[in-house]
Amino acid sequence: MIIGVLNIKGGVGKTTTSMALSTAIYRSGKDVTIFDTDPQGSATLWSQAAEDNGDALPFEVLSKNQAEIRRLGSHRPDKDGQVIVIDTPPSGDVINEVIKVSDFVIIPSTSSPVDLQQTLLTCASCQDQGKEYAVLIVMARKGTTTLEAFRTAVEKSGAGIFDAEIPLKEVFKGDFGHSFPSNLQGYEDVWKEIREVEA
Repeated sequence: MIIGVLNIKGGVGKTTTSMALSTAIYRSGKDVTIFDTDPQGSATLWSQAAEDNGDALPFEVLSKNQAEIRRLGSHRPDKDGQVIVIDTPPSGDVINEVIKVSDFVIIPSTSSPVDLQQTLLTCASCQDQGKEYAVLIVMARKGTTTLEAFRTAVEKSGAGIFDAEIPLKEVFKGDFGHSFPSNLQGYEDVWKEIREVEA
C-alpha cells in the first residue's frame, strides 16, 4: 500500500504526520518505509538526527526524486504487504506524481480559514485523479468554533475527512530527532480508519 501525505499549503504538519503515522503502522506489525520527496529533506534530517541521538527510528527513511516516484506506478515495492508513506513538499510536479501512485492520500491541515482554500484545492486534485483521500485535521483546538466550521466546510464540499483529529500538543515539537513515545496522540486511529477504508 502506498500512502501519500500532501497539501499544497506549507506548514501543516506533513512530515510530523508521515513520521507519526509510520510509527503507528510499524506498531501494528506492518513493514513501513518513508519516501522523502521534499528537497528540504525534513524527514531525512529527522531520521539522521534520531540516529545521531542514539534513538533510531524503527523504519527506514529514503530520499526519492520525482522520477523514482513516477516509477512506483509500474515497479511497486509494496508487493509483500509493505506500506510506503510518501512525505511531500508543498509545491512542485512531484505532488501530481505522488497522487498518481498513491492508493490513499492524507491531506493534513490546521482548521485555520487560511488553510481551508488550499486544502480544498488539494482535495480537488485527488478527485480529478480518482484517488481515495481524506483531510486530517492537525493541531486541533478541541471545542472551538473554528474547528467546527472547518469540519463543516470540508464535509459540505463533499471531500473526505477523518473522524480522528490530532490535537495541538507541544510534545510534537520535541519529537524531532527522536522516535515517538507510546502515545501517538490519535495517529493510531488515523491508521485504523485507513485500514477500514481499504479493507
